[in-house]
Amino acid sequence: MDELFKVLRSASRALEKDLVVLRRTLHQHPETGWSEFQTSKTLRSYLVESGLPTPETIAGTGFYLDIKGSQDGPAIAYRADMDGLPIQDRKKKPYASQRSGFGHLCGHDVHSTIACGVAMLLHQHRKHLNGKVRIFWQPAEEVTPSGAPRILAEGVLNDIEAVYGVHCDPSMPSGTYSARPGPETGSFDTFEVTVEAASTAHSARPYEGKDTIWIAHQIIQHFYQMIGRITDVRKPGVLSICTIHGGDAMNVIPHHVSFGGTIRTMNEHLRQRLREYMVDIAESIGKMNGVETKVHFGGGAPSVINNYQLYRFIRGIINSRLGDEYFLEREQSIGAEDFAYYTKKLPGLFMRIGTAHAPETSYPLHHTLFDVDETAIAPASSLLSYTLIRHLQEKILHAQPKLNSTEPSFSGR
Repeated sequence: MDELFKVLRSASRALEKDLVVLRRTLHQHPETGWSEFQTSKTLRSYLVESGLPTPETIAGTGFYLDIKGSQDGPAIAYRADMDGLPIQDRKKKPYASQRSGFGHLCGHDVHSTIACGVAMLLHQHRKHLNGKVRIFWQPAEEVTPSGAPRILAEGVLNDIEAVYGVHCDPSMPSGTYSARPGPETGSFDTFEVTVEAASTAHSARPYEGKDTIWIAHQIIQHFYQMIGRITDVRKPGVLSICTIHGGDAMNVIPHHVSFGGTIRTMNEHLRQRLREYMVDIAESIGKMNGVETKVHFGGGAPSVINNYQLYRFIRGIINSRLGDEYFLEREQSIGAEDFAYYTKKLPGLFMRIGTAHAPETSYPLHHTLFDVDETAIAPASSLLSYTLIRHLQEKILHAQPKLNSTEPSFSGR
């Protein structure tokens, strides 16, 4: 273990109590996307009171600060998200959410706290920085439209050569880490289908009108049969219907029915193919039955694509500084993450941080009892600080041969 790594680990332990207090403060006061006013104030106050540069406001409630080294060099970025969820926190803990119907049940309070730890450690050891690290706290990861496109539109990542980010993972033991080269998450698209007839019909005589519910059912059945029939089963894809609305009376066939849900894939070509097929199916079935059908696609995000150089770099750090057993292979996730907008623009690395230590910290993301092992916060801050410093020292994207971002999984040290 090299000396800088040991120094950062020791420094992170000195910050640990304050970071846990910060995380618990955020956890008690969750705010949803675009409304993170108190969250932002709490985080900014912590940073300024700790002697860091005054943050710059971005994307409404977001902000960033730059840690500049003693030597000139490239600029890289580290991102944290801040928003909570409109889900009741049902934990019986003193730091459980104090806002009824809202909770930090995806770990963004932890992500924001780790970013503060990274900022503190980099500021304390900025003499080792050969360039600049821009740390930014992004609003609205959980909602649509999300915060990442606005961050990009405001130029926060202009002149940045690479971006890093992390996410809690309650399926992995606390203190372990994981990432995948190439596609790390699935793409995500919402959709809504409407079926519209000229009038209602009597339930005793459906043949005299148009049975919109039956027609919607036909479309749903075709949608569910897409995966594995028009798609390559070796390429993940999933479609889920999550809402259905129609009808007010038990004996009246409604003139309007709507349903909606999400589609998720790991492949941009497949993503577009599914969208086109859904429109064709809905329009064809509607025309055959004499009703008007429309498919509307809402917001979403592409897949997070991990740059292979960055993946190999951080895996090498974990294996050599902590040990091979601390980097885990895991199954592909098809959940979505708006960090994908950043990796579409520039090289990026999105890593999972294990936060499970006991049954109470092993509930899945978005569960009403979700919680984390807080002892993972300080070590993650030191590991990420070290990674960012080494990235700038080794000029990681310039010193190595260019490799395809979707290269197959790395299987050795």
